[in-house]
Parts: sequence; C-alpha cells; structure tokens
Amino acid sequence: MNLVARHKHEPGRSSAESVRRPPTGRTDQAPRVSEAGEGKPQAEWAVGLLVICSALLAATGHTLAGTCLMALTSLVLGLLRLFLRERSPWKVRSVGFDVFICIGLGLGLMITYLSVLLLF
Repeated sequence: MNLVARHKHEPGRSSAESVRRPPTGRTDQAPRVSEAGEGKPQAEWAVGLLVICSALLAATGHTLAGTCLMALTSLVLGLLRLFLRERSPWKVRSVGFDVFICIGLGLGLMITYLSVLLLF
C-alpha cells in the first residue's frame, strides 16, 4: 500500500511536490510585516514613560502609587482600544486580544496588590 499525502487544492499532486516547487507570485514586493499595522510610536513612547514612572514610584517605596499608575494605564489602553477599534493609537494584535490583555492586566495588578495587602 502506497500512502501519499495529497495536495489540498490539487488532489492529483502530492504535498511533497508543492514543497519542491519554487515559490510563485511577485518577487518584486516586500513581504507584509505586522509592524506596518501597529499603533503610533507616540503612544508607545507615552506608555513606555508611564511604565518607567511606575517603576520609579515603586522603587522609591510608593508601591501603591506605582501599581495604580500601571493598572490605570493598562485599563485606559484597553478601553481606548475597545472604543476606537482600528483608529486606536495603541495596537498590538487584534482588538479582542488587546482589550482582554489590557483590562485583564489592569484588574489583575490591582487584585494582586490588594490581596498581598490583606495578607499582612
């Protein structure tokens, strides 16, 4: 019995044959990169500065302020992405993924901080 995987779009051709073929299509165009569809650099720099400020606050003993700043930044970014969708200055992946991660991070940071406070 001879088992050969068949090509998905052309059943008469095996999958191995499609691997050996040179790629088709235009070679004069550069491949699409994801960075072209990402957010604006100004928004990314602003978030970076807020993260640095949050870290400095936490390092100087103001952990509540640092945690709140980081959580608030994350929540605002999530809500911006949710309401502005494709016009949002903050884009990483899809709208659903960005909103889930940002809001989850913001809430998770605050819940974790408050739970540690309640332990002591």
